[in-house]
Parts: sequence; structure tokens; C-alpha cells
Amino acid sequence: MRARGFSVRELALILLLLAVVVVVAVRLIDLRTRLLVVEKEGPGLGGVLEAAVRAFSRDLEGAGRGGVIPGEAIRPVEDNTTARDFSRYRDAAGVPVAVRAGTDQIGLRGVIRSSLLALGPSRGPDGTSVADQIRRDASSVDLRASAPRQDGDHAEELPSVIERLGGGTPRGKRFFLVADSSGRYAVALVLKWSPSRISARALDLVLDFTDREAIGLNPRGEANAALALGELVSGGLLDDLVWFVAQGAEGRPPDYVVTSDPDSMRFPHPYLAVARFAGDDRWEIARVGEDVEDFQVAWGLAGAGDALTWRGDTAGSPAPRAAELVDPAGRSVLRALKIALAAKSENRYVRGDGPRPPADLPPLLNAPLAGSLPGAEPVGWDPAESRRILFERASREAQLSPRAPAAAAPR
Repeated sequence: MRARGFSVRELALILLLLAVVVVVAVRLIDLRTRLLVVEKEGPGLGGVLEAAVRAFSRDLEGAGRGGVIPGEAIRPVEDNTTARDFSRYRDAAGVPVAVRAGTDQIGLRGVIRSSLLALGPSRGPDGTSVADQIRRDASSVDLRASAPRQDGDHAEELPSVIERLGGGTPRGKRFFLVADSSGRYAVALVLKWSPSRISARALDLVLDFTDREAIGLNPRGEANAALALGELVSGGLLDDLVWFVAQGAEGRPPDYVVTSDPDSMRFPHPYLAVARFAGDDRWEIARVGEDVEDFQVAWGLAGAGDALTWRGDTAGSPAPRAAELVDPAGRSVLRALKIALAAKSENRYVRGDGPRPPADLPPLLNAPLAGSLPGAEPVGWDPAESRRILFERASREAQLSPRAPAAAAPR
């Protein structure tokens, strides 16, 4: 009779089969988990895009109430018809950051990332009004700003402004917008600042309205905007922002293999960025979303009745010029924006990683077709489909309604 149990060979075979089953099950569970993460827009591609939309929406809201005239508060900077490396921004260290070809840029200007402050009393140390100080010597004007009130949502306004004044790069400049009761405003360079000795809720500033870069931030770049000011009532730290997709650092193995990869793999990790003007042709550049490779903007302008006339929402439709965003009376005709973003996974698709991702995503809004503009192709794209490097991708489109100023700015 045969002894009960398994032979060593039988036991080894059973263990091998069990190991294969476990490995296959783990792979399937891992793939399903990754797919669910993307579908639920968690911390994966969908989460990156959702966070980017929220961040842009906050800046857009601030620009709408930031005290700057329509047409300059929210404006097209560059449409997506630019050639490779056409636009660059120098960061605080002077290093140029290239804009990814085929993507849009949008500018937002105003008191955006901090609240408007109350200005007053409008008197300098010798009793003269701020308006008189400007007319006497616009290069050194004393000003006191204070939080409107110290309760509710406004309790942290002044500390946040002080933090902004003291932060940033050593080379970075800070600009301050002041507005009078008629809605006229001008921009000045902050020369000095300190917490007020008179009130814990106030800030003392010394401003220069003659600075060349500050003048460039005035309404329509008017050199004498400060001389037309009356009694000042409000002000705040000015933000001049540009949202764009940065080309990213040039790829290297294993991201980019010179002998076999398409040219678009030279820059495998573009990112969504926002640049804040810091003077001297320098920008403080923050990374908002990693591996975001496309950003497109469409403009909804007031049409007949409640209808919208869209610009930049379909192939071949250009963005409007800044002058087209206001009517003859200076009122904003911008009623809505559509933004569309696309993000790619960090790593290229490898056979066995699960379902094969699609070779192409449909172009967003009026983005150029792949292959029609050098440098604008999706990462890994090649005219020959067999040579394309595949990535998991996700896209997100959102329609936003910017807050329009209530009245036309004085001319």
C-alpha cells in the first residue's frame, strides 16, 4: 500500500501553482485599485486636476474683486499658436522657465491673494494728505493701512499681508495698489514697511509711485495715474500672475532614451505653474500640478440677451484680445471662462501594467492637433503610431464665472 501524504515533487508543484495564483491575484487587485483611484479622482491624475482647478478658481475670484480695471484684471497673455520655446519667464535666480508649446497662458492682476485694506487716516507725519504728498514727491509717500475689522473672516487680514511683505525671495519686489472713493487707482513700489506703533491693526508703508515697473502696472500703463487720485479709501498688495504649463527639465534615462524614443520624450514631465511678478523681469514661479501637459482657456463674452459668444473653445477659434473684453464704456463683457487641463501619469506604460491606455486623447478646446505644431505634441507622441510611448492620461474641463466689477473704471 502507498503511504499517505505528498511526495516532495508533488508538494513543490502545489506550492508553485499557489505562488502563481497569488501573484496574479495581487496584480489584478493592484490594477483595480489604481483604476478606482483615477475614477474617484483621489490622489491620482484626477486629484491633481481637481486641485489645479480649485487653485485657479481662487485666483480668478480674487482677480474679479481685486480693484483692477476690466480687460487687465483677467486677460489673455498668449494664445496656443506660439512656436516652440516662444515664451519664457525668468525665475528669482534668473533661470529661464520655458512655456510648453501649444498651451494657453492667462494673466490675472489685482489684490488677489490677500484682502483689500482700509487706508487712513490719509495724512502724513506733517499733516499733509496722501494726495498732496504724491503731488509734492511721488517717490516717497507715507501711508497707513489697516484691517477693516478684527472679527470673523477678516481677523487674519493684516498678519497675512505682513507675512507676504516679509516673504518671497531677497530680490523680489512688492507692489501696492491704492484706490480713491471714485474708483481711480494707481500702483506703487513698496520701499519700506513696518507694523504701526499707534495701532496693532495697522501697517505703515513708504511707497514710490515713480518706479518704472509700478507705472507699468497702472491702468493702461498711465504714467500720471497717481496724480489723479483723490482721497484714498482702500488698497492692498498687488498680484500680477500668469498661469501656464512649463515645459519641464529635459528628460534623461530611463525617462528618455535617445536611440529609440520620439523627440517629444525629451521633456517627459511638464507641469502646471503660476508665476508672480517680482520686478526686475523676475517671477516667483510655483508648481501647481506635476505632469500636467496641457492647459487651454476659452472665453465666454456677453452676447444677445443671456447668450454667450465663445472664443477659443473650438479648433481654429482664437482667444480675444484684451481690448475686446470691455465695451466702449469700459465695462467688462467677460461672463465666463472654460478651462481644460490634461495630465499624464509619471511613468510610461509597460506591457503587463493592465489595459492598454488609448494612444491619443481628443484635443482640448482649441488646442493644436498633434503633429501640427513643433513641440506641442503630447509627451511620447510620434507620427508613427507603432513608435508612440503610451501613458495613462486624464482630462478635466470646468466652466467658471469670474466676478465682474460693478461699474466701469474712471477714464
